[in-house]
Amino acid sequence: MAKKPGYSFENLTKEQQSCLSLIESLGIYELRALARVFGDNSPTTLKRDDHIKIVMNKIISKEDLKPIPLRQGRPYKELSNIEGILSDLSAITGQNYLLRENQSKLSFGINNKIVSFKQVEEKIMRQKLFPIEVKGVLRERNADEFYFIEQTNQKLILVRKDLDYRLQEGDFIVGTAIVMNEEKEYILDSVEFVNYKSISRYEVNDSPYLLTMPSEKVEFNNKNILLGGRYLLSEKLTEMSDLKDLLKKLNANKIVTIALVPNVFYEDIVAVTSLGFNNTFLLRYDDRPSTNYDSIILMLEHINRLQQLGYSIALFVEDPVTLASIIDYAFNTISKPLVGHSENAVETLKQIVMLARAGENNKSTTLFMTQNESDMTDCLFVSSIYKVSKKLN
Repeated sequence: MAKKPGYSFENLTKEQQSCLSLIESLGIYELRALARVFGDNSPTTLKRDDHIKIVMNKIISKEDLKPIPLRQGRPYKELSNIEGILSDLSAITGQNYLLRENQSKLSFGINNKIVSFKQVEEKIMRQKLFPIEVKGVLRERNADEFYFIEQTNQKLILVRKDLDYRLQEGDFIVGTAIVMNEEKEYILDSVEFVNYKSISRYEVNDSPYLLTMPSEKVEFNNKNILLGGRYLLSEKLTEMSDLKDLLKKLNANKIVTIALVPNVFYEDIVAVTSLGFNNTFLLRYDDRPSTNYDSIILMLEHINRLQQLGYSIALFVEDPVTLASIIDYAFNTISKPLVGHSENAVETLKQIVMLARAGENNKSTTLFMTQNESDMTDCLFVSSIYKVSKKLN
């Protein structure tokens, strides 16, 4: 008869149960090494069940790990595969459990997340149960499937590539998803819109920008907006009285309008989404910095995809200084040698700024960023945004 474990965990979440299964599968040397990373001061004297309790209690409490203390005597030998185990636990929980000396190697981008689904059950799928409208940006999962995170409710949605041969990574889609298994996971059943066009009218024509000097203009409120330029707005997007009219003007010129807004509270969602953008990437105030960083990267990849297709775009970015701080926190960066921010923050902000460009045949991406007085104390904002942009109001 199997020995009863000396621990008991009740009401574990799905992610916590997956962590427990992984930890229970480890050998004693792996378990000792893992327990030491999680704060076990006596890894060679405690029993196996005690190690498991120490690790699981830290995971359940979501407590951040402290650096492993230095000790006199025999050096600690790190197992070669401990980093892989920590990476798996990080992917399951969303916490960052990598060793401190390897923190700088960790990219929180969505590319590195392990996205798993239970098996598709065709019998359940044929019933088309609990259909919901979904929207999001496609990411590749494997040779046969995409997936995306639904922008409203954050559900993971599986997408089979054979649903429509025109779908590509980076596409923004709107469609209907249905339950695909007993775990009530969702799979995309039909597509209504791809990249802001109805599925019946959508064509895939690669037409990348051939860069040229900005020359096309849109007149608005007695001001000429140079398409492909960079502009500063002195108000938050929700406080601009004429923003809705500007978006209508841009849409009338066949320009897709996209917004990236950080620090969004629940009560702000309706106000921001009702402004009239074709798409809005919301970084919720209570989300983890790594989750918000994923959304920033996803937005960048989506706009790169639209530029590859030859779309004209107007991107509105609110509070870029807060975006830089979010990226700093996402990478747990202690040292900030570059204009007060981490290298990751500097490079990501520069990527956003460099989206602004003009291409032949009237293609353009125009960038609008908000600013306030406090932003002028941030060296990154001044050097990389303020000095290369024009004030619009």
